[in-house]
Amino acid sequence: MRPTSRIDLRVAAAFCGTVGLYDVLYLFLLLSGGPLIGPIQNILFPDFLVFHAAVRAFLEGKLALVYDIDAFTQFQNAIYPDRFPWTVHFRPFFYPPTWLLMLLPFGLLAVGPAYGAFMIATAAAATVLEGRRDWWGWLAIVTSPAAAWVVLAGQNTFLSLAFFYGGLRLLDRSPAVAGILLGLLSYKPQIWVLVPIALLAARQWRALAWTAGTVVVLSFISLGVFGLDFWLAFLEAAREAGSARVADEMFRRIFMHMTTLLAAGRILGLSLGLAGAIQLTGAAVAVAAVWFAFRRHPAGDARTAILMTATFLVSPYTLNYDLLLLMPAAVALFRRGIAVGFYPLERLLYLILWLMPTGGMILNRLDLPIMPLVILLFGAIAWARLQAESKVELPNAAAAG
Repeated sequence: MRPTSRIDLRVAAAFCGTVGLYDVLYLFLLLSGGPLIGPIQNILFPDFLVFHAAVRAFLEGKLALVYDIDAFTQFQNAIYPDRFPWTVHFRPFFYPPTWLLMLLPFGLLAVGPAYGAFMIATAAAATVLEGRRDWWGWLAIVTSPAAAWVVLAGQNTFLSLAFFYGGLRLLDRSPAVAGILLGLLSYKPQIWVLVPIALLAARQWRALAWTAGTVVVLSFISLGVFGLDFWLAFLEAAREAGSARVADEMFRRIFMHMTTLLAAGRILGLSLGLAGAIQLTGAAVAVAAVWFAFRRHPAGDARTAILMTATFLVSPYTLNYDLLLLMPAAVALFRRGIAVGFYPLERLLYLILWLMPTGGMILNRLDLPIMPLVILLFGAIAWARLQAESKVELPNAAAAG
């Protein structure tokens, strides 16, 4: 190992260790009611409260409330009076019925224990399917600012990470298992949307078939459990989520957490039409990059990083806790940089990316939406790594022939 490589590792360990210790202490004090050493959180695990309320509505025979934004919000005010410091007014559930199906076991517990079980189960799944490949890197990831925001929100990002990375890593070794994992990821459509394109481009026919089959099976099971009317209500809710009224309400309430090109344009004061055009342009570039990467290159960390980066560019609705999905790719590319050398300012980019879940939120409030730019730059590094690896492999392939 080169001397500079040892320095890079030590600096990275010190940086991630310091940030990780702060994150752990911040979460512990916040969840235990101790003194505040970071951003105030008026509602603990607000997203999990939405998940738990949806299961409660089903168990109480009030399933029709779930996709009715106003009625479902009132239901949450009624069942969680001790969780909200004031009456809340906008608490929608926009996930497909397949996600509610996965959540059903957690509705058997009170909300506090259910939240704990949910976070432990999803983090364990991520550890088994991704984390155990690199224990020190995984320790940095689970104590990163992105992970802290997942825990604060009570979100499902650990589970998405498990399905995404687990599925991609098993593509060549076990296409059936890979397809099942990637099919399960469909519970979160904005994260899953590019997966079929990647599988098609890579000619992973078996994995694609298993992915499609898993989606169909999940959909039919949820149809049998919840009924056709619930699926029709979801489709109507999905249409309503794209309406100007709901989109404006969501942007007003959570713009500081948003990572998308569309949100950046709106924060900068662009018209909705122009911001939407920028989002569509980014989505087109993302689709093209994924197609090229998976059509012409074998499996590898750089290819995975391109797909994950493209997911953030194609989706108009990703938040700062979703950035956890980028962290395993960032660790992998950092290790690649240690092995073969870094591009100019690449180290600085990783530092900014690591801090962005919190720092980007602050900058969004200051009308400086840099999160999409940082994601784009990370994608550019991944693209450069992919091209460099292909140039190294070509002579070897020629020699083998």
